[in-house]
Amino acid sequence: MRRIPLTLLILLALSSLALSGGLISDKVAIGRFNRSYNRLSSRVMMRFIEKPTLAALDYAAYHANVMLNQPEPEDFVRPPEPLSLEELSFGGALSPPSLRDRIEQTPLTREEISSPMAWSPMMDYLAEWNYDESLELMMVGAKVSGEKWGNPRLSIPSQSITTAYLHGPKGKEEIWVKVEFKPWVEFLKGVDDEDKDGFPEIYGRIDSRRYSRRLIARLKGHYLSKLLSASEVEDYFHELSSNWYEKYNTDMLDVNLNRPWPNLQTEPEIVKELGGIIVRNPTAIIKGRPFGRPIYNLFVVDPPDENMKANIERWKSELQRWGDGSWERWRERISGFQKDIRDILSKLPKGAKGIEGRNGFLFFRGSLEYILSGDLRKQRNDPFPAIVDYKNRLGKKGIDMLFVIVPAKPELYPEKLSDHAPDRNGPYVTPYTRKFLLELAEAGVETIDLLPAFMRERDQGDEPIYMKLDTHWSNRAIRIAAHLIAERIKRYPWFKEVCRSPIRYRTREVEVVRLGDIRGMLPEEERIKYPPMRLKAQQVLNPDGSPYRDDKSSPIVILGDSFCGVFHFEDCKHAGISAHIAKEIGMPVDLIMAYGSGPRIRKLFARRGKDAIRSKRLVIWMTAARDLYNYWAPWEIVPVP
Repeated sequence: MRRIPLTLLILLALSSLALSGGLISDKVAIGRFNRSYNRLSSRVMMRFIEKPTLAALDYAAYHANVMLNQPEPEDFVRPPEPLSLEELSFGGALSPPSLRDRIEQTPLTREEISSPMAWSPMMDYLAEWNYDESLELMMVGAKVSGEKWGNPRLSIPSQSITTAYLHGPKGKEEIWVKVEFKPWVEFLKGVDDEDKDGFPEIYGRIDSRRYSRRLIARLKGHYLSKLLSASEVEDYFHELSSNWYEKYNTDMLDVNLNRPWPNLQTEPEIVKELGGIIVRNPTAIIKGRPFGRPIYNLFVVDPPDENMKANIERWKSELQRWGDGSWERWRERISGFQKDIRDILSKLPKGAKGIEGRNGFLFFRGSLEYILSGDLRKQRNDPFPAIVDYKNRLGKKGIDMLFVIVPAKPELYPEKLSDHAPDRNGPYVTPYTRKFLLELAEAGVETIDLLPAFMRERDQGDEPIYMKLDTHWSNRAIRIAAHLIAERIKRYPWFKEVCRSPIRYRTREVEVVRLGDIRGMLPEEERIKYPPMRLKAQQVLNPDGSPYRDDKSSPIVILGDSFCGVFHFEDCKHAGISAHIAKEIGMPVDLIMAYGSGPRIRKLFARRGKDAIRSKRLVIWMTAARDLYNYWAPWEIVPVP
């Protein structure tokens, strides 16, 4: 019997899996493969890049790349005595008191560690930007790699700076670096191989006199932050392959002919190493032969959606327009309004939560306190780490995340509280929320920015964006938000796979009567001044006329608080945010909702279990803006099963 080649057997199995709809996402596939990746012996290196900055692409290409390994020199002579950590400052290139053996011994925070820069391409970038201003830093790298340990003819460095990190507050950043030693360096005492990859490493700080504030600003403002377009990413990899050609005999494969990868042209030994892993949509595949045998570098870049790019540009533009580049100056522009809010709160009886505004508008005490919150990152209960961590945990499982902050009522109607309120053209009265959103985006968290759309629509039509007597948004606001969120959902690459036969939902206008939750917070003698609200809502119906219902099996899940429950589980029902998102995208969504639990709702999702979570493609995490400040419970790190 004729034997079928191993390559063909594997590819046939993978094709069958793909046809059955069971093929895992590229990100998960790469994550699984990388568990067994060995930078000394693997023939394939795979990297997934979520945030395509130049720094992220450089780090993905250069960090621990098996293609860049160099063989041990045959005539290397080891020093007669072992060297301790204290002796590894390389003539003062690194500050001797700063030397550390492990990264957790350094002052680097988790956030700073999550923004590494590959030293060699970073220095090339700085040299092209300003050679003279980068020269001192280049000399530091040269001093480290130039130490030959008594081997004057050594052509391959025994160690080099591989990674740089920025540490410290704005305007006082320091550069910390990781120095990696080659596997043949066996004369170090008290220096550990922290990540067990065969390359011992140490960490140290570079004296701040070696670099300028302008250089740091360049790294932060462009190298680490500017998102590249799809064409710029493509150009990057073509240039990378060209630059590596002389050293590593590289060639960039045509990805249009190599989707999915591996394929029938891929070497059997490469297919075997991949162990059944297949990548459907590689961004770049670089094949090299540095040592005679083929080695592959495969990259999948998750390009930023236009939504994220537009958001970042908008927030930076707002900062320039309303704060001349300073969040504090922006705050100063609304200081009169904030003083009026403080006066209102100071006169409020202890325990009172309802506040009477103008023109029949009522406000919630917590929303006014949020307006005065200041920098959200500086409060003890900082939400930022939990949000970024959750996005990253979901991402490792191939699940996308959208974070949606529902603006507070005073952000939309500040003039109902104060004569010093800006008009609807700005400035917005929560500059530090805009700063928070920008920082989330820079950390790779995508958000749907509802405030500008709400402000544009605020004075259109008869229905306000917020119910006058309630903390919650109106039916009109729900439909505006659902449209914005749905437009983003439909741009995900996987959306057409999960929505092959869109459902044509219908709507039916209904009228409801609602007293309003803030009305109920007022003293009885004040409450009687406000009759119940008569509201209209758009109920979402199935094609057969039955009410829309959420579906636990949907690949899209919404995690939210009472803003997701209003009009859905109460009043007219079947007219909430989940129903209207479903109508916009043409398929049902899953909803997990608990009143007052925006930050804590993730725990309810986790209780669903691993199998239920694994079936999701997108988590839309919604929370009331006021819960970003002084929330009653910690913003915890919540594992994803």
